[in-house]
Amino acid sequence: MAMEITPQVEDNSKLSEKLAKAPGRFLFRLGLADVLRFTMFGTMVSVVNDVTRLPLQLPGHTSVWWMGLLILGKGLIPKFGGGIIMGAVSGVLAVLLGLGKEGIFIFFKYLAPGLLLDILSPLFFHRLGNPFVGMICGALTSLSKLLVSLLLGVLLDLPMGFLALGLGYSSLTHIVFGAIGGLIASMLIHRLKPRLTAWEQPYD
Repeated sequence: MAMEITPQVEDNSKLSEKLAKAPGRFLFRLGLADVLRFTMFGTMVSVVNDVTRLPLQLPGHTSVWWMGLLILGKGLIPKFGGGIIMGAVSGVLAVLLGLGKEGIFIFFKYLAPGLLLDILSPLFFHRLGNPFVGMICGALTSLSKLLVSLLLGVLLDLPMGFLALGLGYSSLTHIVFGAIGGLIASMLIHRLKPRLTAWEQPYD
């Protein structure tokens, strides 16, 4: 006996087909694939910071790869929320890996640059592949890391070794290293983006 197809069944079938064809929204209007890619970059930030603990007495030297990876991820996938995801993921891993002396509050030190990058990128029309834009974003996001470190040091009464060299000197080195990271990232974006066209999909 053939099963009768009711209007409700037809509507459910059409809805299933539309959902299967529509790009999934997972977080910040981002698809699951984009969220996983941003998670990968966020993971790389914290892991690289953990394995490259160089005994350099230069405040902000980690910004070369830290801000570089953030800008690279955001440049390859220029969508809002990417910076926040990368910052949040790297912050959670930094807490789990025991990076820094801020304890669980180190999360905010990692979140701030990503959040700021989400704000800065649209202001420059997402042209992070431009070396000038990459350097500016790298310098500013690096400074945001320094600012959060300063605030956490004051609030938690932590020793702040970078102040021994002077806040002006620490700010300058953060700007320089952040700009270098942004410059390297912009060069990589310029080379990789044409080869990763599938990574940049429209929202709708």
